[in-house]
Amino acid sequence: MSNRKFFILIPFLLFFFISSTAKAASITSTIKGRVVDAKTSASLPGANIWIVGTSLGTASDIHGKYLISKVPPGTYKLRVTFIGYETMEVSVQVFPNKTITLDFKLENIAVKGETVTITAQAEGQTAAINQQLTSKAIVNVVSSARIQEVPDDNAAESVGRLPGVSVLRSGGEGNKVVIRGLAPKYNTVRIAGVKMASTDYSDRSVDLSMISPYMLEGIEVVKAITPDMDADAL
Repeated sequence: MSNRKFFILIPFLLFFFISSTAKAASITSTIKGRVVDAKTSASLPGANIWIVGTSLGTASDIHGKYLISKVPPGTYKLRVTFIGYETMEVSVQVFPNKTITLDFKLENIAVKGETVTITAQAEGQTAAINQQLTSKAIVNVVSSARIQEVPDDNAAESVGRLPGVSVLRSGGEGNKVVIRGLAPKYNTVRIAGVKMASTDYSDRSVDLSMISPYMLEGIEVVKAITPDMDADAL
């Protein structure tokens, strides 16, 4: 007799458990609403809305609307975030089997970044550019303003920044320039129109490491001579 009661009691307890679970699931509620710009009332699609401390949350659709379902009764904090807008957080009390409507109007904020400083070199280079354009030969010209903006150790390093020019180095420091692949002995160097004497006992190459770039008013590199020039260089 006792065994029969035992087997009858098990289905009764199981039915009671299932009924209680179904009843608890049926008393959940829904939170819905819309997220818009506070000034323009424009929809904010993709805003994140979630209940703090839970895994319940969602994102607003293209119309700024959202819906969080199956929310158990209780008091919660609802948080809304959107890039470029202030985060908003409100308290909400959820009652059984209720639909709660909460609309959010977010205030726009400026996104702060690092300061960017923009400088122009065109003013100091204007005369140099015009000289290049009007020259009969292939010439590169650099103004003193441009030279002083780059921390070069000597004049050879400054000349080496021009296209078609490379630098020979001694002890890691540039001293002679190679123009269009020709050795330094095929160059002539003039300062204020006066030809410099060779600094090498075996050829006429000139060591430019002794000239500070800050002493120069400009640099002019002629890569192809014309008939009106002296024919003493390639």
